[in-house]
Order: sequence, then structure tokens, then C-alpha cells
Amino acid sequence: MIEKQRQCRCGAIYYRIEAMAPSREIDSFECTVCGATLEKWDTAWVPTYRLIVEPAIEIVKPTIEIAEPAIEIAEPAIETEQQVDTGAQTGDCNAIAPDRS
Repeated sequence: MIEKQRQCRCGAIYYRIEAMAPSREIDSFECTVCGATLEKWDTAWVPTYRLIVEPAIEIVKPTIEIAEPAIEIAEPAIETEQQVDTGAQTGDCNAIAPDRS
């Protein structure tokens, strides 16, 4: 008989005993806390699990809440056609001429 402990990813700890069965067995063991598969076997050496330590924290599925944006979106700083025309008429060399196509 082989004895040892196994720990699941959720934190549960199991006492595991392995003993020879009369015939070959195909089976698996799932964690009783979270449902994760701890072991699969296809052999005459069959394990038995017993929960000895439960996880310290409760397993909760995360929830996602959509909040309002943290920043305000400002209006784009684009000159209107009227402002561009005014700049061009006053001789402003940085003014962009409107596209008249």
C-alpha cells in the first residue's frame, strides 16, 4: 500500500492511498471542492482519496462591472472652415487653405 498527500490547485489537500485491485480499472478522481481532475488511471493500482484540508478561501467566479469612463472626452481641436478662411484672409502664414474641390 502506497500513501501520500495530493494538493489541488484550489488549495484542498487530500490523503491518497493506493492499493492493488483484483483487476485493472479505468477511472479518475475530481476535486470535491472545485471539480478539477486530480488524477486519471488505467491500472490495477487504484487510488482512494480523502479530503483532509479544505481551501482557506471560498472559490468565487469573478464578475465584471462596466463603469463610466474615468476621463472626459474633449471635442477635437480642428479649425472650422470659417476660421481657416478668416486666417487666410488676414495673411496668417500658418492658416490652411480649405479644399474647394
